[in-house]
Amino acid sequence: MERLELHHAFIIISCIYLLFSDVSISSAIIFLFSAIFFYLSFVVGKRLYHLIDINRDRVNLKRHYNFGLLLMIVGFLAVISDLAWVRDIPLLNPLSRKFLNVYLTTLSHLFLVGWAVVVASSNIDKKKALIYTLIFSVLIMLLGYRTNVLVLLISIGAILYYKKLISNREILKYSLLVFIILLILSVLRLYVLGVEGNPITSRIALTMSVYDIIVNHFNGVFNGYIHYAAVFSYLGMCNGARTVIAKALGIYGVSITPTIVGAVVGDYGILATIPYSGILGMFLGFFYKLAEKFKGMYLGIYGILFAYTLIGVESGILDLDVIVYYLFGMILCIYAILLRKLKR
Repeated sequence: MERLELHHAFIIISCIYLLFSDVSISSAIIFLFSAIFFYLSFVVGKRLYHLIDINRDRVNLKRHYNFGLLLMIVGFLAVISDLAWVRDIPLLNPLSRKFLNVYLTTLSHLFLVGWAVVVASSNIDKKKALIYTLIFSVLIMLLGYRTNVLVLLISIGAILYYKKLISNREILKYSLLVFIILLILSVLRLYVLGVEGNPITSRIALTMSVYDIIVNHFNGVFNGYIHYAAVFSYLGMCNGARTVIAKALGIYGVSITPTIVGAVVGDYGILATIPYSGILGMFLGFFYKLAEKFKGMYLGIYGILFAYTLIGVESGILDLDVIVYYLFGMILCIYAILLRKLKR
């Protein structure tokens, strides 16, 4: 049976979002076209890897493992410091989440990256990796962000799968487990907030309605400001990207997810989805083959990008730390290519 890859999951999730939405025909076509173009570009990226024919010596997995441990330590200290800062548990009191320290919260994400690199660089068996991942999920869950828990679960699942420690049948069961955990966290959050409704389909419908509004009324209107805010909001120079979108729609006090396509359309127009999906797809297709071959840090970072790309279908790639992870992945690709050139 053919192995499941990122572009397969990406187009499946995109179709699910369309299925549970009520967007205009034009918006649906643009969304589906972007997903298909990403799919095709991913295939091109894999082919490009074979054309370049990267051959290099085995990577120093011990060094990669130690680097992962260092990131985990920094991330763990950031989680504890963030909880001490807010003097509350955002999981049980979602309203306290807005008082978290943005810099400590960002650093806490390094725990996820570090664990992904550790798993990808070591000979840890499947059972231990999954048990530790579930334990670490509880720790990350305390900050009240479902996204971080999903990133942890999805990235480790992808890494174990591409290390051939999990079969196709097992990855489907694992995906079901991740969905159940997401559902539980979503229901818990609605319960704490005293809100009723279906936590999954209602979220999809809301996100896609925002996307539909952007396509039909804000096509290219933001002139790059959404992605500007994604970076410079961390420096206190403006509101966050999703808050910018919410305010443009006349909604205050919350942030809104625009989908990966909506953010691009709002900033640069409909035609911009072509180069965006193309470059992203080719990069991830190329990086996938690189990670599959060399494991270690390459596979660890790819696992993280695997997770953020799927989550990005809804949220977009609009956080500084996430953008840095993508840039780091690109640097690893460039490094591998240059190393090949130098050896020749």
